[in-house]
Amino acid sequence: MGSEDGFLSSALTLITFLLILIVTCVEGQYQVIGSPKTVTAAPGDDVILTCRLEPELNLAERTVEWLKPDLPPDPRDQLKGEEYVSLYRHYKEDPNMQMEAYRGRTMLFKDGLNHGNISLKIFNVSEEDEGRYRCYIPMLKGWTQSSIVSLIIEAKPAKTGTTETPLDPRNHQAPKEESDGLKI
Repeated sequence: MGSEDGFLSSALTLITFLLILIVTCVEGQYQVIGSPKTVTAAPGDDVILTCRLEPELNLAERTVEWLKPDLPPDPRDQLKGEEYVSLYRHYKEDPNMQMEAYRGRTMLFKDGLNHGNISLKIFNVSEEDEGRYRCYIPMLKGWTQSSIVSLIIEAKPAKTGTTETPLDPRNHQAPKEESDGLKI
């Protein structure tokens, strides 16, 4: 019986040690969390792509990157590095590394960076802005350094008070009404 007690005691000690190790490793781990819902907007709208860091951390002195991961590389320039939707580093946004299509149309919430908010506002969206966006904090100690936020651009429905009859595709005219020989 003595060897069984020794084995049980050793096993409990090992399990206790592993639990303490896991709790210690989890503590202080950061996670980038993007909006789980797809953002939908119409052309011309301003949108906010929500992304934050948990637990909260002052990110004002960190690098924050927003990219479109599904864009193919430019075949004309094989040496070109990453192009960013938005790049924040050295306490400011860096327009020199930003994709031309987004220059002057994006904004990070600078006060929010102090509290882990890395949400991106895009002004005057167009159909070309549709897609997946990746918010990323390089050199972050944590489980998840990035998250994906999706944006869909849909045209606003026309507001009319009447219902229109569709054109007949054979002759591009409105369909003729048939009656019992009476013209109304």
